[in-house]
Amino acid sequence: MKMKLLSATALAFLTPITTSALGIQVMINGQTVVFADVPQSAWFSTYVRSTAEAGIVSGYKDTQGNLTGKFGPSNNITIAEALKIAVEGAGYDDELYGARVASGVDHWASSYVSVAKAEGFTVIDERVRLDIPATRAEVAAIFTSAFDVNTETPVGNRYDDVTVSTTHAFSIEALSRDGVVSGDTDIHGRATGTFRPNDRINRAEVAKMVSEARIQYGTPGQGKAPSEEGTEQSEGNVVTYTSSGFSPQVLRVKKGESVTFKNMTTGLLWVASDPHPLHTSLPSFDALKGIAQGEIYIYTFTKIGSWGFHNHASASHKGTIIVE
Repeated sequence: MKMKLLSATALAFLTPITTSALGIQVMINGQTVVFADVPQSAWFSTYVRSTAEAGIVSGYKDTQGNLTGKFGPSNNITIAEALKIAVEGAGYDDELYGARVASGVDHWASSYVSVAKAEGFTVIDERVRLDIPATRAEVAAIFTSAFDVNTETPVGNRYDDVTVSTTHAFSIEALSRDGVVSGDTDIHGRATGTFRPNDRINRAEVAKMVSEARIQYGTPGQGKAPSEEGTEQSEGNVVTYTSSGFSPQVLRVKKGESVTFKNMTTGLLWVASDPHPLHTSLPSFDALKGIAQGEIYIYTFTKIGSWGFHNHASASHKGTIIVE
């Protein structure tokens, strides 16, 4: 018996139905959207659906702002996109922060940068390039900041490629400890013992991260607002660094205020919290690199306490910030 071929018209009619059937269907702002590039059987489909329906992600839009039905699960995620997802996932009111705290950037993610500045997020400062692809370690650090995760945990032998000297190692370890991330697995699902901290991370992986983070940590940003005192930096909150060390060596500030550290030497200044060289007292209080003569590093203190710090490039030079 010969099989009857479908006409071109019939094929054209059936194609979108077949595609839609394979992709997941989600409700975003009252609109039904089918992510055709997120197969229902994909490991990440549940995470994409939950984050989309929670209003954390929406997929790509066209130039008119209309949803295209494309999520791009395998695409690299940028620093700005990762920041948005972390802020939205943790429940912050970015519009409120944007209205009260100057972000200092002209970017679509400006209000999210305002949250990061007010709350002292790791990674996000005046030097970060928001549109570059984010690394796995950077996203881990953004998430531990946004979800206010306790990172005071030792870096052990969980991953072969993550040691105490790895940038954002404590964020990686904390999220692994809590089951938010788990590192690489082989084709049989067995852990390989690697995390690849400096590799790029894709959109599907971050959808999983934010879903797991909300289960583990809830929404700690919900109900928070930027401190009225912290919306403007006090003119006195400046610590200069000379060949003699930090001046003043002890500075008192109020919660939510920023401190500017200015390098007046010909050498490098790498401001970081004690102890040297782990910087675990207040892990987010870390410039992550040395700044040259005349440059500044700004940090916003959102946790009350006495925070010792030092120049990582010359550890004998120390100081203390007391946050009241």
